[in-house]
Amino acid sequence: MKKPGRNEPCPCGSGKKYKKCCLNNPAVGGTFIYTDLDMLSNKVNELIKDGRLAEAEDTCRILMKKYPDQIDGLHRYAEVYEAMGEKQKASKYYRKAANFAQQSGGFGQETIDLFLRQAQLLAGTSEE
Repeated sequence: MKKPGRNEPCPCGSGKKYKKCCLNNPAVGGTFIYTDLDMLSNKVNELIKDGRLAEAEDTCRILMKKYPDQIDGLHRYAEVYEAMGEKQKASKYYRKAANFAQQSGGFGQETIDLFLRQAQLLAGTSEE
């Protein structure tokens, strides 16, 4: 079985990302260490939940500047714009995240398809 990428769903079935579950799970001998990337990415989610969308967008800019070689900034931008009700912008960033995942490797087709489905849904082109 192929090892999942850090942003893939965990194969244990928990529903969490692999990086937050079994990648460095203390139960299997590891210790999870949150990086600056993890903390910034998680901060966006917290700001969205708190309705602080302008701050969440600013944090996305920081993510993109500090970590241009990671998917987090694109994915979080999509979530921020979705929360703002800016469906076309959100769709654009979900497509960018899907393209990034396809080109960079380390992501399964399930993740790519999830981003593409969300982009289609927000763009109003979903077949569902």
